Amino acid sequence: MQYSPTLQEIDIEAITLSDQWNLHPFLCPEPPARLRHSIQAIGLLQPLILQKRPGKTYQLLCGRKRLRSLQGNRQPPAVIKALILAEDIPPQTLLHYILEDQIVAGTLSPMETAYFFKYCLKHMEIEKAADSFFPVLEKKVQTHMIRRILPLLDLEPEIQESIHWGKIEEKMALELQQLTPDDRLTLFGIFQEFELGGGKQKRLLALTRDLAFGQDKTITALLAKPDFGLILDHPEMNRPQKASALFSLLQKKLAPESSAAEEAFQKAVYKMQLPAAYTLSHSPSFERDEVVITLRFDSLTEVENRLQEIKALAKKKK
Repeated sequence: MQYSPTLQEIDIEAITLSDQWNLHPFLCPEPPARLRHSIQAIGLLQPLILQKRPGKTYQLLCGRKRLRSLQGNRQPPAVIKALILAEDIPPQTLLHYILEDQIVAGTLSPMETAYFFKYCLKHMEIEKAADSFFPVLEKKVQTHMIRRILPLLDLEPEIQESIHWGKIEEKMALELQQLTPDDRLTLFGIFQEFELGGGKQKRLLALTRDLAFGQDKTITALLAKPDFGLILDHPEMNRPQKASALFSLLQKKLAPESSAAEEAFQKAVYKMQLPAAYTLSHSPSFERDEVVITLRFDSLTEVENRLQEIKALAKKKK
């Protein structure tokens, strides 16, 4: 049986909102200013998708922000044109419309994908959901990928929003999900305050988790200690300076001997007053006594011109 939508004019007041199919419950319901201005200037380019409900009402499936933009106009329209899906449309067909509408806005974020498959699993087995919708997403059919992302739904709304906008990567989000809510929100607060990227987020999680475990504390209790508070609440340091000091203190507490050796090495290098083109480095974790000196040249020609000098130095080293 075909369930093609129809484009109809309906009373805007007849539209009802529900989170039953909402892919963005973690976002602020207010539409962005750009969308409001666009609709005011040229009207609604992408129609809402509604499902007929009993009586003369329609449930909104797609276009929550578009609807709020229309309603927020100085003179909101009394009637709008919308795509209407039948009341008895099968859930799988309805989900196809929801997915295709969202794809128009771009590739689904991890959070949008997680919510979409959450709704799928209410109406079909996981294998059927994967077979039906991964091809639409242009992804390999893998049921384990659905199981992998569903834990994202247990995260706090503010963290879900950061995942949605790409400020926290999916892998990092799944690691945060394994922490207690307090520890998760503590780290998330530092991510935000210091505007840490993916690599620094990963490093902060690793350092705090290992140090807290070693002291039999929570991450929240660890970072509440006075020495960390002096950094986090420092009145003069800027964000990058605070982040650098925080990482340095964590590393020093986690590996005091290695940190002391690194500090002594850097002091010794500083006293040498090496030219800017020279870099001195030690072996990983000071496993060996040897050091490596690196010389930077402006061009291959400069190396060729100084080749005899370099060879003579190397010969003396032997």
